[in-house]
Amino acid sequence: MTEREYNECVTAYADNVCRFILKNLRHEEDARDVVQTTFEKMWRNREDVDAQKSKSYLFTVAYHQMIDHIRKNKRMLLKD
Repeated sequence: MTEREYNECVTAYADNVCRFILKNLRHEEDARDVVQTTFEKMWRNREDVDAQKSKSYLFTVAYHQMIDHIRKNKRMLLKD
């Protein structure tokens, strides 16, 4: 994936990914953090990502980031 393809992916899918995460987390700030981490991970792995499959990759990473976020918050709540 080139830098141009990455930027096109951000433009095309950022809102959809954000809505997907916000719908499930129901907390806007946490959703933004998850989406930011998702795009950061995609940027770091851009050379391994096929531009044709970028949407699938993005939503898969976002889903896993959301699950990790939920697990992390659950552990923090249990410790309190």
